[in-house]
Amino acid sequence: MIRKVFILTFLLTISLFKTFATSQIPDRLIYNGDTLSIFANPLEQLYDNDSIRPNFFGKNKGCESTACWRGYVAEWLIFEGNLYLTGIRSCCYYEDSIKADLKELFGAKFINGKVKADWFTADIISPQGKLLYYIHMGYESLYETELEFQFINGKLIGTKTYDNSMSRESEFSQDSEKLKEYIYSNINWSALPKFKKKGVKVFIQFSANEKGNIDSVKVMRGYNSIFDKEAVRVVKTIPNWDVYYRHGEHQRMNWTLPINFSEANRTNYNVKNDETKPSP
Repeated sequence: MIRKVFILTFLLTISLFKTFATSQIPDRLIYNGDTLSIFANPLEQLYDNDSIRPNFFGKNKGCESTACWRGYVAEWLIFEGNLYLTGIRSCCYYEDSIKADLKELFGAKFINGKVKADWFTADIISPQGKLLYYIHMGYESLYETELEFQFINGKLIGTKTYDNSMSRESEFSQDSEKLKEYIYSNINWSALPKFKKKGVKVFIQFSANEKGNIDSVKVMRGYNSIFDKEAVRVVKTIPNWDVYYRHGEHQRMNWTLPINFSEANRTNYNVKNDETKPSP
């Protein structure tokens, strides 16, 4: 499983940075008459060494895009229990109309408009239903349901459906101001010593369990034991954090959050907190 770290940074608001790779345009698969997007590229198993991979488009040059690093979009068909390649087109096919000549590329293996993908042994995931969480990285986005196709030497040996509908997002991860107000209104400012004029930052990494309870917290870059402990304490109290499922199983995601112990935050949020307390 790929471990991902999401960074929440307090500026005027909180921004979520995911500085990985761009999400990719998927290949297409026709199955039982339906055209599905798939989170897999079976051609990459055939051409796993770039030095032997032919120029799919001959003298034509397909477009280049960070959303299509492989340089093509392939079309597939499951027919009579086997996986077939039926087309290879440019990433910008609807603009440039460039596609590969499969007969020229595969010779005698090209039969009745398709090529049997007997080189392919792996599982293919097709995302289904509602997009639950967009991740700007390859095929990492999470969907409500996943349909898995299992292949050995191009032969379909089984299918499986995964339910990810128990995933949910927190109001705090979706609303930066709510998270900022919660954090700084719940810091025990009166228990903290005086700090530098420019303030103190403590960087916390955390994750939540399947109930949304933040049960794993560690200091990534601290200041001293007093500020570090307070940062850990307040992060642990954030209720109902994000819960995500992939392949029907809970998937932990690590988040990194800088806690800014500044005079401005102490004054602003400690005053707000005092104003909400009942009078004696």
